[in-house]
Amino acid sequence: MGAAFSLGCAFFWAFAVILFKKAGESFSPIALNIYKSAVAMVLVGLTMLVLGTPFFPDVAPRVWWILALSGLLGITLADIFYFSALNHLGAGMVAVVECLYLPCVLGFSYILLGERMGVLGIMGGGLVLCAILVGAVPLTDLKLGTIPKSSQIWGICAGLLAMMFMALGIVIAKDVLDQADVFWATFIRVTAGVIGLVPIVLCHPERMRIAGELKFSKAWVNAFPATVSGNYIALLLWVAGMKYTTVSRAGVLNQMSVIFIFILATVWLKEKMTAQRLAAIVLAVAGAYLVIFN
Repeated sequence: MGAAFSLGCAFFWAFAVILFKKAGESFSPIALNIYKSAVAMVLVGLTMLVLGTPFFPDVAPRVWWILALSGLLGITLADIFYFSALNHLGAGMVAVVECLYLPCVLGFSYILLGERMGVLGIMGGGLVLCAILVGAVPLTDLKLGTIPKSSQIWGICAGLLAMMFMALGIVIAKDVLDQADVFWATFIRVTAGVIGLVPIVLCHPERMRIAGELKFSKAWVNAFPATVSGNYIALLLWVAGMKYTTVSRAGVLNQMSVIFIFILATVWLKEKMTAQRLAAIVLAVAGAYLVIFN
């Protein structure tokens, strides 16, 4: 179940990234983060009402504050830096930076949880990363020369920080997920993420511009489906994957999102399927198989 949830998360996040890139042309990173987090909070809350999931379950206070901290790190901070990197580098280069997510997950899960992957799991993770570098982001598509040096440096640093905060945010929540319902845990994380954005916006020198970006516009047409796919469906599946399998295994399978991105681009956008990308698919599937059955 955990592996299936993690792969499902990767697929829906890949779909969302394509739409988020277009939405990023009209939203600043902070405004986009506010919008998608608020919409996700409402959607998860409505789902809980339909399912009859309690908003105030009988759990220890420790569960509440750890999930809240997880949301602040993995949503408030991680997503601001991620969307900033996406705007500065483009989807291709960000896909390379996203490769840092897996080492961060493995490192934090080893330090904080004592998790260790077997030899086959490590080999599988390596194959998935190789697949990303070989097929999903060929060097000819990165076009670094067209990106100003300052944007390159900031984009890479922002991407690194995004991956670190995202990994740390979910790793610290692993122990308490066993005591929490997936929908409730996701709701608390998203709500904490939204609350954490409030002081950032209020203290931001361009807070009026950010507020103006949140007014209803055509950009919502792109941002809403991206939010449903990436911050509602994918986020629920991400938390479920982490709950029902090890963090390290889920982290490897989450990286399959980059592979799904160019598969969707081929099917949906009619991009050419090259031999290089076919080789990447084979590597990624082999890697995922080793991780799942490790």
